[in-house]
Amino acid sequence: MSGARVRPAALALAAVALGVSRLGAQDLGWSGTAEASGNLLYGAARGRVASAALGVGRADSTLQLRGDAQFTYADARAGDDDRTRVTARAFRTTLALDRRPYAKLSPFAFGSAETSLQQRIASRLSGGAGAKLTLHRRGDDDVSVSLALLGERTRTLHPTADEPRATERVRWSWRVRARRRFSEGVRLTHVTFYQPAVDRPGRYTVDSNTGLAVTLTRALALTTSLREKYDSEARARGARSNHDGQLLFGVRATF
Repeated sequence: MSGARVRPAALALAAVALGVSRLGAQDLGWSGTAEASGNLLYGAARGRVASAALGVGRADSTLQLRGDAQFTYADARAGDDDRTRVTARAFRTTLALDRRPYAKLSPFAFGSAETSLQQRIASRLSGGAGAKLTLHRRGDDDVSVSLALLGERTRTLHPTADEPRATERVRWSWRVRARRRFSEGVRLTHVTFYQPAVDRPGRYTVDSNTGLAVTLTRALALTTSLREKYDSEARARGARSNHDGQLLFGVRATF
């Protein structure tokens, strides 16, 4: 679950938007999803990764409100004592409000809260506002880009002399999102966030998620998700790597 650096290809990768919405891009009213996914290692190296996500939203022609929550846990058995050790534990929740969500240009506001054991984040609170430009929309397919300005406060899990207990940043937030339905039952979605500090662009985060959903029934789908995160300051907080990635397989229920 670690790597040396962000690969350029990952920045172009897309992903299931942080949460989850109905597959139809024009669905109106209330909608939601619940998803459970995971991965498993066995044999000489034994470990497991599990993730759960819940998303609820409401949309009409004037406003779109979305709330999402995601929890990830991983452990592994290693060493001579064969003890189970927790290698990752993260929780993230987001709330977003879009004005005129189906217009070509639409303003939005958002807020998020997260924790991450593997990136040594005790808490990270952020919020901001910006605008989204839709470059293409046809049926369930769309491509959009957005730019926002956000404020962020991060508390370090284990502060050191080089990294204080809490840091505050003002960041730009660039987002690219694409959604494509290949057939009635196969849909690909992706989202990439790039968030450099306004005063120090070399201090940045990248969050890229790519997802493939294969519909089983109207309410159920099999999913494959590739999640890539990079935080240029993670090692300074005591993390083993600035990079954190997971490949997960799961089931999604839409309601």
